[in-house]
Order: sequence, then C-alpha cells, then structure tokens
Amino acid sequence: MTEHAESSDDQQLKPVDVIAHSALPVAGLMQLILGHWGTQVISTLATLGIPDSLADGSRGAEDLAKQHEVDPRALYRVLRAAATLRVLDHAEDETFSLTEAGHFLRTDYPFSMRYNAMLHGSRWHWDPWSLTPEAVRKGGEAFSDHHGLPYYAYIDKHPEAGDLFDSAMTAMAAQAQLLAVSLYEFGKHKAVVDVGGGEGVVLSNLLETHAELRGVLFDRERVVGNAKRLLTESGYAERVDFVPGDMFDSVPEGGDCYLLSMVVNDYNDDKARKLLENCRAAMDDDATLVLFDMVIPAGGTPSFATLGDIECLVVSGGELRTEPELRTLLGSAGFRLEAVHRGFSPVCAVVAKPE
Repeated sequence: MTEHAESSDDQQLKPVDVIAHSALPVAGLMQLILGHWGTQVISTLATLGIPDSLADGSRGAEDLAKQHEVDPRALYRVLRAAATLRVLDHAEDETFSLTEAGHFLRTDYPFSMRYNAMLHGSRWHWDPWSLTPEAVRKGGEAFSDHHGLPYYAYIDKHPEAGDLFDSAMTAMAAQAQLLAVSLYEFGKHKAVVDVGGGEGVVLSNLLETHAELRGVLFDRERVVGNAKRLLTESGYAERVDFVPGDMFDSVPEGGDCYLLSMVVNDYNDDKARKLLENCRAAMDDDATLVLFDMVIPAGGTPSFATLGDIECLVVSGGELRTEPELRTLLGSAGFRLEAVHRGFSPVCAVVAKPE
C-alpha cells in the first residue's frame, strides 16, 4: 500500500507541468474562463469603428489611431490581440487587415455583427453578468439588481442604449431569424401580425417574398417609429399597419397568422403565458401562431441555445425552452403545439393552433 501511494504521488502533475502541457483539459478551461478578454477586444474594435476603416485594405496602427483619435500604442496592442483571435491579419510590416470573419464587424457588410459586438461589450449590458450567481440564487434576472430597472424599462429610459439594442436586434433578425422564415409557409395567410416585431426586418422579408400578404407591426411606440421609417425606405409601408402598444395589455386583432420572433424567450412562464393568452384572445379559432425561437434539444445535446438561455436568465429573467416545455406553456395559454421545424439556424419555427 505504501509503495503504491508513493508511486501515485510521484505521478501526480506539478503546477508547472499543468501549465506546460497545453493539451491538457485545464488549458481549454482557462480559455473559457478568460473568454471575456476576446469579447472586449472584438467589442472595442467594433465600437471604435476600426473594421470600417480597414474595408479598403491594410493599415498601420499609428495611421488608424490618428483617424480615430486614440492612443497609438494601446490601439496596436488591441489590433495585435485581435489578430490572435483571427479577426485581423497581422503582417510582418506591422500593418493589419480584415480576415473573413473581421469583415462581419463592418457596418456596411451583409449580415453585419458590429452592433451585436458593441451591445455585448457595452458596460450597461455587460456589468449585470457579474451578478449571475445572484440570478441563480433567486431564480430571476439580475439586470434590475444592477441598474434599478428591468431591461426594457432601462432601454426605454436611455435612448442611446435603446438605439444600440434596436440595431443589434435588427442585425440578429437578419442573421438568424430570416433563416427561419423558410421553415413555415406564410404564403397561405392573408395578414401577419408581427407581435414585438422590432424594426420590421422579418416582416419586410415576408412582404417581399409574398406579394399578397399584408402585415401589422406591433411593438413599443419608440420602436414602431423606427420600423415605419425603415419599412417606408424598403417600399412596404403601404402594406403595413403600424400599431404601438403594450403586448401585456392586449394584441391587435385581424390577423390569420400571429408571429412572435425571439419574443417569448424574454419572459418567464407567467409573463409568457399572459402574452400568449393575449394573442389567443385576439385570434380567430382558425388562425395560426408561429414562434421563431431557439429550442433547447433533448437529452443533454450540446447547443448554442443552452448558453443563450443564461443570457435570458441574467438579463431579462426569461428562458429558452425544450419542446416539451413549449408544449406545456402553449397548452396553458389555449394553444396546441403542432410542429417544431428546425433548419440551419439555431432559431426554429414553432407552429401552434388554438385549442
């Protein structure tokens, strides 16, 4: 027994061995622990607008620093770190250029992720994440613990934050939610009521691809104003009724399809049920409810949705749900889950009918 114990002790790794062996699991764990480093590097590039300045080719740090009125040495260090993250290429002549991924941080690039990077690195959105343990302890959001207001009340009171959030959600709609549009046949409907429709990216796509379709865009007053401007620019405003309001009070009547795109996940079961009940009250018995949402797969299958679920927990107090959980939630509000259509995007099309 003694010899075995001594042999086992001799085989134990010393701290220096752990650090030196990058293939060990601890190395991957350290990358996860320090993931916020990369978030802030990418968010800083996006916030400063550096990728826009690199759209036409390579430039040096001093040249970029002069344009953006920042410290050249500090900017160089951020650019160098971004190259390690493969967002930029770092050339031997000390110039930097965009990688394929880096182009998606440009403002004018198709499916730009610039505003998403800015949002998730912004102090007002970022700081509440330090209270994640508190959100777990109490089983609810931590955003208001930090800011004194729930998320949507905060962005309504702080226009700059609200504008950034709207831009990020518009970008996310273009990136993920539009991929879900093809998962359901909207062409069989006459009028789609887009509840919490944001700036109208999804509704605009539906109107573009279905010439006979009309829409109702329903959201908070500030958001509806932005949507009207954007849909006017795209030429579809004449086919849309813009209705401001509070979806927890009531939802507009008159549609044969009700769409909630990345909305239900923002709320806990009680609030989500109330929202769905309001939709049911506005719907005829033969109307259809479509939810675009990430659905957590069964059986512990790794999924991006399980991480997005923690964003919901901390920030809004909502949650992403499994298919059985959605069936139960919908049933409690007077709906029957008919199908969950999955595609390439994490966002699914969940189809339900009134009971």
